[in-house]
Amino acid sequence: MSQNTLIVSNWKMNLNLINAKKLISKLKSLKISNNTKNIVCPQYLLIPHVRDLIQSSKIILGAQDCHSEEKGSFTGDSSISLIKEYGCKYVIVGHSERREYHKEENFDVKKKINIAIKNNVVPIVCVGESFLLRQKKTYLKFICKQLEECIPKNLKQLVIAYEPIWAIGSGLIPTINDIIEVKESCINYLKKNKKIKEINFLYGGSVNSQNFFEIRDKCKVNGALIGGASLIEKEIIKILKEDF
Repeated sequence: MSQNTLIVSNWKMNLNLINAKKLISKLKSLKISNNTKNIVCPQYLLIPHVRDLIQSSKIILGAQDCHSEEKGSFTGDSSISLIKEYGCKYVIVGHSERREYHKEENFDVKKKINIAIKNNVVPIVCVGESFLLRQKKTYLKFICKQLEECIPKNLKQLVIAYEPIWAIGSGLIPTINDIIEVKESCINYLKKNKKIKEINFLYGGSVNSQNFFEIRDKCKVNGALIGGASLIEKEIIKILKEDF
């Protein structure tokens, strides 16, 4: 897994069925490296349609979230078992928008990670700091606390997506050295304190075709979690084709 490049498209609450069909049609026709995993995460109601659209292709289906319980009285949420039933191999957990708008805490994220692993769905765990914490230079302490409280011990493998909150949708990104610093801190912390041997580290936050390759090559990340650019046909195609 560590040899693969993961390109994770987080469509968020965007695209209707017609537009999703158009984008998937373009993505299916691409020739990409065998070492590249093209993971698409639509909103819930699009998942079964996208599953049907990507049949006989290398596109991998993911979900943007799951509930921390198997079932129950949780209006508006979806269970990991149903997400898996509809073909999702990955699930994003701990995204800053879930933390902000749905008041999710680290213990909620940990429960989601555990339930995803239990159901053989790979969690993509998001971590990242606010601009205030970046200014105060307490961001590494904050991120390590997220890792401490979210990540179970002794996992065989883990996918971490570093998304500084201040970079999401803003057009701002950390410097190359900033990303390397966070990457090395996360990996060292997880190997030492959580005994995780295989870690895929992704970067997210205003990723596009103009900055992805420099980040990938200079920071040696294993891929990217892409928001807005994943909705733009030319952008996501350039990222996927260039990686070939």
